[in-house]
Parts: sequence; structure tokens; C-alpha cells
Amino acid sequence: MRTLRLVTLLAILAPLLAGPAWAQESVKFRAAGTPPTALQMRMAKQLGEEAKATPGLQLHGQLHLPTRGKAPYPALVLLHDCRGITGTIEDWALRLADWGYMSLVVDSYGPRRHKPGCGSYDDVESVDQTFDALGALQFLGRRDDVIGDRIGLIGWSIGGSKVLAAMNKIGVHNLYAEKFHFGVAFYPQCLTASGPFIGPILMLIGGADDWTKAQRCQTLSDANSNSAHPPHLRIYPAAYHFFDDPGAGPVRYRPEIENREKSPTRGATWGHDPAAQRTALGHVRDFLARQRP
Repeated sequence: MRTLRLVTLLAILAPLLAGPAWAQESVKFRAAGTPPTALQMRMAKQLGEEAKATPGLQLHGQLHLPTRGKAPYPALVLLHDCRGITGTIEDWALRLADWGYMSLVVDSYGPRRHKPGCGSYDDVESVDQTFDALGALQFLGRRDDVIGDRIGLIGWSIGGSKVLAAMNKIGVHNLYAEKFHFGVAFYPQCLTASGPFIGPILMLIGGADDWTKAQRCQTLSDANSNSAHPPHLRIYPAAYHFFDDPGAGPVRYRPEIENREKSPTRGATWGHDPAAQRTALGHVRDFLARQRP
């Protein structure tokens, strides 16, 4: 009887004794540099020199490495929303690492000393995360423990909008050899996106979102339905902005938020939706599984 109890106890404790399925480290890398212009290249050639790219800003990030499975791993770059790196984004990074992905959370605000803020579009749009994402892609692509052609990009709100920008066929990625393989965009602003896209895209948005409207993303999806990579759109009918974030709290109207979808341009509704969060988690996991080699 004692032996049986001991075996049962060890079976219960084994997952805990094994430790977490991921490891974390702080890393530094640069945003993608700006290539020289045609004029700069011509002038440098006349001087017998080689025109060089302007280095990008040095950034900070948190790298989460799986400890299950064998390297090399598929990887994901994570872009935060206008509030900066939240607990929910950190939870997503850990979850992705547990699923077997190396995940790199990019801090676009800290190195710039930019104060997080969502009240106005000046706050939201003053930092372009696209070059940060491409710099993170280049950093991961140089690692031996990453599958270089299986690096994806995931972002929330303004970060989700930058997912669409980084993967738009006509976009800044054409300046660089490295390309994202796929993208996941939580409640992006689809009004400013056009497509087509260079890889598979999953968009997740609340049907009740009054700040980044689902209909904008439906129109974008429909416009690219016959492209090489038609977007996968998931709409959660009763959900609002930040539906996957418990830290956003209950659904609440915020009259101070600038909102171009309204006239006058004020007021947006945010809030957590546990049911939509659970469903979205499954949709993301299924989508990622289809992108693995």
C-alpha cells in the first residue's frame, strides 16, 4: 500500500519537479536599419566608397525559449499595444514557448523613453513598430536554434496593425531579404491596410469593437479572398477591444479615448471577454500548427 501511495505521489509531483517548459532571457538587438538611397549609393560610388545602411535603434526584448523538443524551433516576434508590454502579452509569450515556439517580446517604448498612452492617435501612432519587428526578425534569423523560414509575427491593437503593415506585399519588407512567414493580428486597424499579403494572416477581432471595427477587417478579407494568401478572419460577435486581456477589466466605455470611427471623434469601449479569449486561444493554436514545417 505504501509503495502504491508513493508511486501515485511521484506521478502527481513529476510535472512540478520537471520545472517550466520554457526559459527566459533579456536580449538586445537593433531595429532594422535604413538602406542607403539611390542618390547616396551613386555619391559613394563616385568617391570609391560603399554606401552603408543607417543603423536602427538598439532595442530590448524578452526571449522565451522552449525547453521541450529539440532545436531549431519555429519562432514568433510579439508586438505590444499602446499600453506597452502588459501581463497578458507576457502570458502569451509563455504560452507560445510552452507550445514549442521561441517567442521574442519587443519593447518599442522603453528604449525611446516613450510613455505608454492610448488616449490620442498621436500617442498610439508616434512609434512605428514595423522596423522594430523587422529588426527582431533579423536577430532571430541569425540564431542557430531558430528555423529561419518559420518566423512569424503577432501583435495586439496598434501592434496588430503593424503585423498587417510588415506583411503587406507592397511595403517596407521589400527593403530587406528577411521575410516573416506568417502573422497573427489581434483587433488591428484594418482601414489602413490593403493587401495582398506575403504569407498567411490570422485576424481576430470583436464584433462589437467600436474602436477598430470588425467590418473594416471583413472588407479587407473580402478584397483579398482570391489572393495567394487570403486572410483568415475570426470575429467574436459580442466582444470588444482587448477582449483577450483580463487586465483590461470588465467591459467599460471610455469617453476620453480618441476614436476616428465616431463623430465627434471621442469614446471607445474596451473590456475582457473570457469566452472570446478561450475561443481565440484555440484559433491561434490551430493556425500556428498549420504553419509548422
